[in-house]
Amino acid sequence: MSIFGVTKGTELEKEIDKMWKGEAQGAAMYAGLALLAKERGLEEVSEKLIKVSADEARHAGLYAVLNGHVNGDIFEVLKKTEPIESNGVEKLQQFAERVRKLGMKEAADHIESAALDEGRHGEILKDLVKRFIAVQ
Repeated sequence: MSIFGVTKGTELEKEIDKMWKGEAQGAAMYAGLALLAKERGLEEVSEKLIKVSADEARHAGLYAVLNGHVNGDIFEVLKKTEPIESNGVEKLQQFAERVRKLGMKEAADHIESAALDEGRHGEILKDLVKRFIAVQ
């Protein structure tokens, strides 16, 4: 049996929503702390915090599924999301250039790295849709 939406409309829904939001914020906080730790040469701290961040993101996903906040049509979501990820590359690169012009080279470098990640994410989503949509 699927856990999709099982807590939606129950007495647990509001509590699950709070947990969802808390875990999502925790994921961002730990990822940010991991970045700061890496900048400071604390590689082990950074690696451990990035793993904690991934766990928190997974937990947020769980709570989102329990309350039915995620569209259950996986490949429809991927088809719609792929262009957003792919198109984010150019927008983020333009933004990075604006940041660079303000003298924040290192910040711009990180944003450019994120832009490349977005492009990679788009390619991954495109590939998944192409390979698995026919299986459905």
